[in-house]
Amino acid sequence: MYRTELVRQRAFADDTANAIAEKANEMELQGWKLVASSLVYGTPMKIALVFWRDDEQGSEQAAS
Repeated sequence: MYRTELVRQRAFADDTANAIAEKANEMELQGWKLVASSLVYGTPMKIALVFWRDDEQGSEQAAS
C-alpha cells in the first residue's frame, strides 16, 4: 500500500530538509517507509512524499 503526504517547501533548503525528515520520522513510527519525493509546482510550492508499507492495518483507506 502506498500513501502520499505533502510538505510545504520552506524558504531555505535546510528548513525544507528538516520538514521532510520530521514527516518521514513521524510516518515511520506508524510503519510507513519513505520511498520517493517530488516537487509539486504551484503557489505555494510543495514536496510530495510517497510512503509504502506492506499491509493495510491502521490505514484510513483500508476496506472493511
